[in-house]
Amino acid sequence: MQAQLQSLDTSIERRIHFLLRSTEDALEFDGPNVVEGLSSTPKRLSSVYVYDKRGTELFELQCGTPEYYLRRVETRLLNSHAGDIVRQCGFPAIVELGAGTAEKTRILLAEYASCGAHCDYFPIDVDLETLAVCARRLASAFPLVSLHCLGTTYDKGLRAIPLHASPKLFLFLGSSLGNMEWREIDVLLSRLFESGAHGDYLLIGADLDKDPMIIDRAYNDSSGYGPRSTLNILHHLNQRYRGDFIVDNFRYRSRYDSRAKRNEVRIESLEHQTVTLASLACTVSFDANEMIDAEVMLKFDPDELAAVLDRAGFAMVRRWIDPVYRYGLFLLRHN
Repeated sequence: MQAQLQSLDTSIERRIHFLLRSTEDALEFDGPNVVEGLSSTPKRLSSVYVYDKRGTELFELQCGTPEYYLRRVETRLLNSHAGDIVRQCGFPAIVELGAGTAEKTRILLAEYASCGAHCDYFPIDVDLETLAVCARRLASAFPLVSLHCLGTTYDKGLRAIPLHASPKLFLFLGSSLGNMEWREIDVLLSRLFESGAHGDYLLIGADLDKDPMIIDRAYNDSSGYGPRSTLNILHHLNQRYRGDFIVDNFRYRSRYDSRAKRNEVRIESLEHQTVTLASLACTVSFDANEMIDAEVMLKFDPDELAAVLDRAGFAMVRRWIDPVYRYGLFLLRHN
């Protein structure tokens, strides 16, 4: 029995490869951007700093709240249409941006498994610890999956995908596209197009414009996990750059602008205070009620989104939209 367990363990490890472990380099390189952001008017911080181990755990808890419909509805759409997606795409290598725990990706991997198909899976995520745990769980659950992990940013991860990994299905789920400004979306879509080839596919989950009250409740859940995950940016900066943010001296703010179709999340200073990030030799003063721009959540019009994707070189194949919560899955093909 012990020999069987050791053999199984060896089999799992053989199917997990880390192509990149450059998270530390990526975030240390971002140090100048932190200084620039905190020196600007208004101040700003990248939402990438939400996602250390603690931030990822808080976000996972937020996703389980009744108010946070995004994951629940996207999962329901994937369960309903995974077969359609696989029949359309065949069994390409899967490249996922912001893989996290890959819980939703399991739905597609299960579809591959039910057909006896092998899958090369390339998860890209800045959280190395979560990525390692996720890889072992997937390798254990799906014997026909080989994992090629990329612990880095989207851009570095896409550049590191081997040329022979074709055809490909790029995944960008969780409405992560909406966490970018439009100029960043254009850059990412350009990078995705360059990383792909004619006949590759792209599956995007996108939240759509809707009743502002539904959106407001999603980002202000009654359990407080959404606010705590955003404020984790300050914890993360303290740890990474030897900072002295007193998190209780700040609070979370969230507001949906229905005209611009964007939810804006900010961190508000509750008093006049000074904060130092020793590793960056950076000292910043805050006025009472001064805001830090922390996160944006764009809510799309489906036809406008299709037009943006078309300009980037991706043609719409199918779209599935939940009629109640107005959340959509969009399957596109690389032209």
